[in-house]
Amino acid sequence: MGPPTVLGLPRKLHSAYLKLAKISGDRLRVTGLQFTLVPDPATMEAVGTYTGEQRRLIARLAAAPVPRILHQVWIGDLPQPPAVAAWRAHCAAHGMEYRLWDTMALQRQGFDTHPSYADMLARQDYPGAADVARYLVLERFGGIYMDADWYPARDDAGFEDFVALVGFTALASEIPRLTSAGGLLLANAFIATPAAHPVIQRIIEAMPGIMEALPGAPAWWSTGPLIFTYASRGAGVTLATADMMAAVLPRRAPFSDVQMARQTAMTNDRGFIIDWKSW
Repeated sequence: MGPPTVLGLPRKLHSAYLKLAKISGDRLRVTGLQFTLVPDPATMEAVGTYTGEQRRLIARLAAAPVPRILHQVWIGDLPQPPAVAAWRAHCAAHGMEYRLWDTMALQRQGFDTHPSYADMLARQDYPGAADVARYLVLERFGGIYMDADWYPARDDAGFEDFVALVGFTALASEIPRLTSAGGLLLANAFIATPAAHPVIQRIIEAMPGIMEALPGAPAWWSTGPLIFTYASRGAGVTLATADMMAAVLPRRAPFSDVQMARQTAMTNDRGFIIDWKSW
């Protein structure tokens, strides 16, 4: 049934209660069960604790430029989504480098030796493996990481029109979750950072221990947004603007919907990214 949540319920049972609340339309129970669908905050609290030297380095890096590289990770058997070619073309048009990381590219850099990446890959948890991979890539190279289910909404604008490409920037999640640092959950789907940032280093160091402490935990706890939030909130990060998202489309929506959303974004001068899972 998985590790216990902060309510003391096995995670899968807690998730089942949440599904039932959604089916019944009980918004109060949905909100409460979503907020508490996390482990005891004490389990991860140390992830967000930094030494004085680390805090001073984080403060200095707040003014450091983010390398103009866009990284994306694609692991698994599915063909690459059309967003990959679209972002490669977008980067070329805006003077940025584009790097797509698959299992072979990650292996060439030696990233496959990280125990959390190897564990996720062995259990074919490709989203979890992609979580780990993004941190390893950003720690070594810096730049921008973005999930491959986001599509460029604009040809006439670049990242710098929506994000100050200095320091560490992340995107807030829509659903709050209980943590020792408050209720704000950060998404790890978009990260901009200089190389060797202490937040990313902390996540890389902490993941194996968290996975051991929470056996059977979902990736979003042990490698994804939750551990990312603990490490980031302990350091202080810049939040990306909420209007960076131009449109959210249903899964497998036809490409004609993407084209329509792109036209609207360019006409209205609103948004930069379209959330579209094409597979």
